[in-house]
Amino acid sequence: MPARPDAPAGPARRSGRRLLPTLIVAGVLLVTAFGGFVAARALPQTTARPLTLGDILTTRPLPGWSVARRQPVSLPTFGGPVNGEFAQLTRGAGGLDLLAFPDLGGSPEDLAVLYRDGVLAHQLERLAVSRNPERVMLGNGLEGVRFHYIGSTPGTGAAIEGTVTVVVSPSGNGAVFDGWAFQGQFELLAEELAEMVDGAEVA
Repeated sequence: MPARPDAPAGPARRSGRRLLPTLIVAGVLLVTAFGGFVAARALPQTTARPLTLGDILTTRPLPGWSVARRQPVSLPTFGGPVNGEFAQLTRGAGGLDLLAFPDLGGSPEDLAVLYRDGVLAHQLERLAVSRNPERVMLGNGLEGVRFHYIGSTPGTGAAIEGTVTVVVSPSGNGAVFDGWAFQGQFELLAEELAEMVDGAEVA
């Protein structure tokens, strides 16, 4: 599975008469690094081009979100690896990881356990997951499960928190939505993440 990005490095401090220009540049960098949340809210809401994975999962990125990576992916299961497609949408200090698996079968609970143990447990240290996944329903009426987690990135120790939503369609296709952010930033993105997930369609 693709690794999560590390925390952006902050600008170095300077002193003397060049302090003011440095502070101005630092402010611009901070706004850029953390997505310009306030500015983006003030912009007109335009219709973004839908993102489709494997003719299975379709979602519409909100303004300010962009596709950072996209690639084939393999999920380990007891019956052998299952091949699918992965894409990551990012904005500032957070992201939405999307995974689509054709003809997976099973239940959303089964896929949630596979993702927790086969992906999150390998990506994050000191992983803590909510005990009881909650039942949810996407906007198109498809039922699934959702759980919350927190962990830290190996090496840097940067804290990550997120929410995973998992669905399996009546045709047996599976989809995972992992909305995450560096700790302290998640609440800033939670509403937009929920909108992109709840508005998604799974064939």
